[in-house]
Amino acid sequence: MKLTDKRVEEIVTDAIGDDVIKILRFLKGKRDVSEFKISSKLKMDIQEVRNVLYRMHNINLVSYKRKKDNKKGWYISYWTFNKSRVKELLKKMNTEKLERFRERLHVESSNLNSFFMCPKTCTRMDFHNATAYSFRCPECGNLMQQQDNTKTISFLKEKIREIEAVA
Repeated sequence: MKLTDKRVEEIVTDAIGDDVIKILRFLKGKRDVSEFKISSKLKMDIQEVRNVLYRMHNINLVSYKRKKDNKKGWYISYWTFNKSRVKELLKKMNTEKLERFRERLHVESSNLNSFFMCPKTCTRMDFHNATAYSFRCPECGNLMQQQDNTKTISFLKEKIREIEAVA
């Protein structure tokens, strides 16, 4: 599967956040770029740049080399974006989503029609918790109504099929 630049950005944004995009675009196609160069070219604070780079490094999207500046005695990190790791990240994210959807499907299926929801959609809870609140919404005090969760179950099954089709 070929990943377009736009899709790479979407995946990385989903994994880490929107603030990564500027640095991701800057690093694309470059090797061993100084964190100070990134900071000055993008007009970002060095601490902000490092924060983003460390978050990217935590999920193996960037690698770095540290070299000592002989004049100042500081260590400078040189960063490289590893586009090949994005596919692995996507696979990991899909596996985690699939696991969460399957777990939620199990809970929904094993508690068919035993969920209660506030008419203002403040909260949704199972029978046990609803009885603890006397079937009243803890947020607004409205009487909670029994929810037919067959649509939720269908939705979860569809999401599971979608992820399995991609995987």
